Amino acid sequence: WMGNSNSIPSSYMVIKANQFISQETEFRWFMGEKGGGHGQDTFERRVVLTTFPIDLQQEEFNEYVNKKFCDRDENTRNKIAALFKVNTDCDDEKNVTFNYEPNGGISATLTQIVFEREHSRREIRISVGYTRCIRKPKQNERLDFNYWKSNQDNVIKALQFLFGKDLKQELAFLKQ
Repeated sequence: WMGNSNSIPSSYMVIKANQFISQETEFRWFMGEKGGGHGQDTFERRVVLTTFPIDLQQEEFNEYVNKKFCDRDENTRNKIAALFKVNTDCDDEKNVTFNYEPNGGISATLTQIVFEREHSRREIRISVGYTRCIRKPKQNERLDFNYWKSNQDNVIKALQFLFGKDLKQELAFLKQ
C-alpha cells in the first residue's frame, strides 16, 4: 500500500515546519559565508508528505522512497530510506553529507524526515526529502568544504530552513 496524501496535517508537522522556518538567520549566514572564491549556488530540493498504515515496515518505506525519488542516485535514496525509524510516535531524523563536485565546487546535502503516528486513525504521517546546495567557485578558484564541516550545525539549520518552507507548502496544499 503506497502512501495516501489525503489526510489533514496535524500539529507536530506544523511545529517542525515552523521551527525550521525560524532558522532563517542560519540560512542568511550560509548564503553570506562563501568560504573562498565563490561563484554560484544551485539548489535541488524535494519534500513529499504522505500517510501510511501505522504498521509500516522498513521494506515498504524503501519501496516508496525508490519510487518517489527514482530520478535521484542510489546513494541519496538509501540515505533518505535510512532515516525511517519504527520505534517512536513523533520524531525527526536528519543526515548531512558534504562532497566535492567535478567542477571544483562543493555540495552539502541534507536528507530529512519528520513523522508522527496517529494511533486513533492507525496511520503514520511522513514528510521526507532532501535539500542540496551545489556551490560553484569563480573561475580558477577552488572551494573547500571543511569550513562547512566545522560549522555543520549551521549548515544543517540553513538547509532545514528550505526544507521547512517546502514542508509548509505541502501542508498548505493538503488543507485546500
